[in-house]
Amino acid sequence: MNSFARLLLMMTPLLVLQGCSKAGSDVETATNSAPPASGQIVLDSCLGLSGVNEKCTLVTNASACTGAKCSRLVVIFSGGEMGCISGSGYKTALDTFASKGYAAVCINYFDTSTGSGNVPYIDEASRIDLAVKEATSGSWATSYWTGEYLLLEGISHGATAPVILMARTSLATQAHWKGTRVTAGCFFDGSYDQVATATLLATGASGGGPCVVPVSYNRGLERYCGAGANASNCNLSLKPKAQQDTVASVAVNFAVKNFRMFECGSAMPVCSGDIIPGAPVQTLCNNINSTSGYTCSFKSLPNDGHLTCHGNEFDQCRTWFEGISP
Repeated sequence: MNSFARLLLMMTPLLVLQGCSKAGSDVETATNSAPPASGQIVLDSCLGLSGVNEKCTLVTNASACTGAKCSRLVVIFSGGEMGCISGSGYKTALDTFASKGYAAVCINYFDTSTGSGNVPYIDEASRIDLAVKEATSGSWATSYWTGEYLLLEGISHGATAPVILMARTSLATQAHWKGTRVTAGCFFDGSYDQVATATLLATGASGGGPCVVPVSYNRGLERYCGAGANASNCNLSLKPKAQQDTVASVAVNFAVKNFRMFECGSAMPVCSGDIIPGAPVQTLCNNINSTSGYTCSFKSLPNDGHLTCHGNEFDQCRTWFEGISP
């Protein structure tokens, strides 16, 4: 055997070992390529959308879906406080859905409550659409969800802007707004008549003055009339965007066909407990339910206030959703 052949024979085990090491490295990389099942996804691409220089953040919990993808995904839209990270009730909701076998995500479509009050709800559509696209078709979603069953859920602002998006735009007809088998929406205390909401908050404070906390009367006016708006210089009935954001009696042509809607706090004091009028919620739900091909189930929670009803009753969305899912 010549010296070259002898050298080649000596190197063969090393070459085999190196090949095995390379293959093992590739397998490990593929296994670890999925994003964490639970954590936060920050969308810098939201910066500047709707004229607001704030990001979107998704808080995720797919702890039930690491062995095999979950067939059900819930997307929860935060109220105007943007509380998915630190707000009351959202973590409990995510954890509960996860314990029932769901992939779960909560969306802050702004960084702050100041950002969420800057523009009419209809003008937020691009931000919400971008966040939903990430929540349902981004790498986290495709790693942990089969794409079959999608529940859209929200409270207050998070029950308002997504529903207005569905009513006034075609964005929700896109694939990332749909499960391949069942899609449904479950919403708590959305504002579907902006004049009615302003009227409720105008005289609810002590002595008949406008509400200041936790949601101020002026915040609703400034959304449409700019900073410093008040009753003397802002008539919402004359503001086109406020009328676009009024959808209680809109012609129903939603991409989502099945809804559950709650009004909260109607038997409680205005300002502290009753913040959104219940009648427009029921009107919209009845309107949807009376349209061929659609369903909407309405429920009143008169003694559970606006700030607590979702945290207390979110699991009604899950049981309802599972009841309409084959």
